[in-house]
Amino acid sequence: MRLINLFGKIKSFETVTLHTSGMRHVADYEIVMKDGGAEVSQYAVGYVEGEEVRRLTKRAVCSADRALKLLNKCRLLSWDGFHGNRPKGLKDGTNFILKAKVNGDREIYATGSQRFPAHYRDFKDGLAKILSGQDKGFGKR
Repeated sequence: MRLINLFGKIKSFETVTLHTSGMRHVADYEIVMKDGGAEVSQYAVGYVEGEEVRRLTKRAVCSADRALKLLNKCRLLSWDGFHGNRPKGLKDGTNFILKAKVNGDREIYATGSQRFPAHYRDFKDGLAKILSGQDKGFGKR
């Protein structure tokens, strides 16, 4: 029996931003369409005099098709509206906020605190591969 994807497919995107934070880290990951390709960036986030400051730590460029493949493999459309409450009694962990603009005007928003949507780890691993240049066809900038 073939399963039907109830959430459709991402055919285009403008931006995808993943903000992660924990006790000792705050980071942003961004995928932005640029010149027909996808620019993937990682930022360390800190605070100076109460103001958030982002510092670019890694950047890589891949094809738009490669980025779309990652977004669809991780079923990013199905994340919209996800809200993972922190498990009771847990005092530490990772928080995330995902915002994306896809398929023209569709916005995706998901958030969680030590609870994540399906394929969250696959998404983070895919970003790491792009940023490290481990996948064929990627180039660092």
